[in-house]
Amino acid sequence: MVRAKKTDSEISMEQIEEIVKLVTMDIGSFNIKLGSCDDIYENRFVQDNECDDPMSEKLQYNDDTFVFGKGKFDMTYGKAFKNIEVPVLYGLGKQRIKGNINLILHLPSSQMSNKSMLIEKLQGKTFKYKVNGERSQSVTIKKLGVLKEGFSSFYALAKRNKGMICIVDIGGRTVDVFCFIDGVLVKEISIPIGTIIYFRKIAEELTADNGDLYEAEDIHPLLQNDGLDINEYKDITNSIFKEIENGMKELGSLKNYEIHLCGGGAKFFEDNFKEIYGNKVSLMDNNLTSNVEGAENIGKAKGLDK
Repeated sequence: MVRAKKTDSEISMEQIEEIVKLVTMDIGSFNIKLGSCDDIYENRFVQDNECDDPMSEKLQYNDDTFVFGKGKFDMTYGKAFKNIEVPVLYGLGKQRIKGNINLILHLPSSQMSNKSMLIEKLQGKTFKYKVNGERSQSVTIKKLGVLKEGFSSFYALAKRNKGMICIVDIGGRTVDVFCFIDGVLVKEISIPIGTIIYFRKIAEELTADNGDLYEAEDIHPLLQNDGLDINEYKDITNSIFKEIENGMKELGSLKNYEIHLCGGGAKFFEDNFKEIYGNKVSLMDNNLTSNVEGAENIGKAKGLDK
């Protein structure tokens, strides 16, 4: 039997299917961030297989429906133990990313021993799902890379290969600190405190003052919509910062370092850092997305975009 030659269009389709796209994500305690994307999505969801609200943000995956923007933030300390597939697929679906991808995720440096759990969950797997009722999408994660939160942010700096630079990434459950000299990592630490504990303490004080019950989930939207003046909670800010400061003392003196703050909690403690380190402290312009931007540079350098 003589087989017909493949047409140019068929060859093109095969080539398209083989294209591997690099995707970088930071699945934070509060938000989902993707590289090359201005949108940030809230990382809060409930499983609700009976939901028929056409206006809700929904992921349908594995015969289950997950509704985003509802429920509590996942307080699980170890990210690798969370249902990571759900926010990953939701973020990919919102950006209509499909086909073959190489994916980079992040863990706090103190949790990097668990990265094999993420690789086992995601690498080499094909996922089929729907976001907001659109056509089913399929994505295959060819390779999964796992980088340290904060470490990636160093590679988002335009100038980084000379001088003494310290990255302080203030996340939901940890503060991760990395010190570089002339582009070389020389010391690091992960401190087990973050903005979830900060918001929880503010919620407790609000509840005591007003009589109404407030929870950590209430603080984030209140701050975003000017419903809360963070300056009224200086005592809590100072106490949380004291724990951060005490943890960072293990790194030794940082007075000669340029200190770049990033992460969702960075803006709350900027003034505290400046009281100690003065004009050597700066809040990164891209403090919420610096990890995914830096990871994109790392991924391209490793050829994961091909």
